[in-house]
Amino acid sequence: MNRSILKPVIAGALIGAALFFIPFFVLRVAVFVLIVGLLFRLFGRRSWGPGSRRQERFTRFADKVRNMTDEEYAQFKERFQYGCGGQHHKTTMAQ
Repeated sequence: MNRSILKPVIAGALIGAALFFIPFFVLRVAVFVLIVGLLFRLFGRRSWGPGSRRQERFTRFADKVRNMTDEEYAQFKERFQYGCGGQHHKTTMAQ
């Protein structure tokens, strides 16, 4: 008779403990997912998404180069033939 009561008591205790601890686990997982999603929304769109500042800056630069006259474009190519900071590279290569 003791054995037939012991199994339901242990099962009830395990189910009760599971029901007690599951909300804390689910809440932690939900908070973690929300925080990760928020971080991706805050930082991800700026560098990868459409309409990012980097893309807008590149578009303005491309439009500026397209609208240059032949003389301005020749000056631009001469100035940046060594890349960004070309004057420094030009002086160090000459030495």
